[in-house]
Formats: sequence, structure tokens, C-alpha cells
Amino acid sequence: MNINLIIKEKPTELDEYLNQEDMEASPFEFALLELDQYVNGYIDISFENKPNIVLNLFNDFMVCFDCIIRSINATKFAHSKKKEIWFCEQGSDFYLFYEVKDEIIYLTFKKGKSVGLPNRNTPDFSVEVNKIEYFKQWENLFQKLSIIFEKKLHKKIPIPF
Repeated sequence: MNINLIIKEKPTELDEYLNQEDMEASPFEFALLELDQYVNGYIDISFENKPNIVLNLFNDFMVCFDCIIRSINATKFAHSKKKEIWFCEQGSDFYLFYEVKDEIIYLTFKKGKSVGLPNRNTPDFSVEVNKIEYFKQWENLFQKLSIIFEKKLHKKIPIPF
């Protein structure tokens, strides 16, 4: 498993109404909202001999942020756990089912009826990943985002797990 972050600059679109307290967002989530004013971003999740899953940083990832954190924590703290993440924003409509058993996390990608681009042509599949590798890949992604927050927003935001 490999998780890559793709960031592209865009014309700045400042939102004068962004307010962390009103939005009840964690510092990391709010930094993502602020970052959206400056860049477009994608997360490419690849597996050996399996299709890739692409997440939009500001729709899929941000909307499912808490569920993704729970999946990461499940690999850190649980010997057995079974859940799903439904990516439902902006026409995504796909599921990532996960089950932690001992040292493995079993992942299943399944498209919903209304799945849009970029995952429309990705077939449903299942894969086994070592849970330490799963945790480390997500940890690396969050560290990269923290570095971007520091460079772009001049904020030092710790990773949330």
C-alpha cells in the first residue's frame, strides 16, 4: 500500500467567513478548510497488483475525516474491528469497508450506484494490508499535510492521532 499526496496551486480564493469556532472544526480540519483557498489536492491510494483509489482532499478526505481517523486508530489499538467509510460527497458514492484482524487490515473498495469520476472505472476489489503499514502510510500523509500547513498557512498543526 502506498498513499501519495498530490497538491497543485490555484488562484487564491479567500473566504472571509471561515471561522473555526462557528464550524466546530478541530485545528487539523480547519487548516484543511483554510488550505482549500490556495490549492487543489488529491490523495492517491495504490496497492500492489490492485487498482488505485483517488480521494479529493477537500471533498472526500475532509468530509470523511473522522471515519478515516477511526480506521487509522483501529490499526493502532484494536485486534479486531469491522467498519465502513462511505465517501458520499460530490458524486463520489463509494465505500471502503475495513476489518482489522490481528496484524492485518482487510480493505474492500465497493462502488455505489452513483459513483463519479475519478473512481467510476475502478472495479470493486479487496486487498490485505499489514496494519502497521496502513498506519505508517496514513501517518506519512498527515505529516506531509502538517508541513504544507506550516508553509502555506504559517501554522504548526500536530497530526490528530
